[in-house]
Amino acid sequence: MRRYVIAFFAGLPLAFAAKAVEPVIFYTAHFNDNTVVSLGLVSNRTAERAGYDFDVIISLSQGGSAAGTVYRDPGRHRAFVKCSDPAKVSVRGVDYPIRLSGAAAADWKDRLWRAICTPPVS
Repeated sequence: MRRYVIAFFAGLPLAFAAKAVEPVIFYTAHFNDNTVVSLGLVSNRTAERAGYDFDVIISLSQGGSAAGTVYRDPGRHRAFVKCSDPAKVSVRGVDYPIRLSGAAAADWKDRLWRAICTPPVS
């Protein structure tokens, strides 16, 4: 019995480490052919680039409703996020403005901004 307990506790750090690298899905798009594309937040940290609050890494996966995940992009895609006005998301040097008031757009840049800049509501 002691051997099983030791094996269980020895494996815990590995289980937590594996969990930590799972991306947090912030946007999912569904297409007519049952393809599902998901964007996940892999990491976020304080931005080193002036004028931005966060430096984030995004993952991409594609799947179908019947087959599960078919493709996971091995690349990591970098973006910068500025939370305060003028709010924006920057990808490959292109700034995309984020509307802070009124109806929120449903594109992935708005969802990324909301995932990073708005506190969770309990």
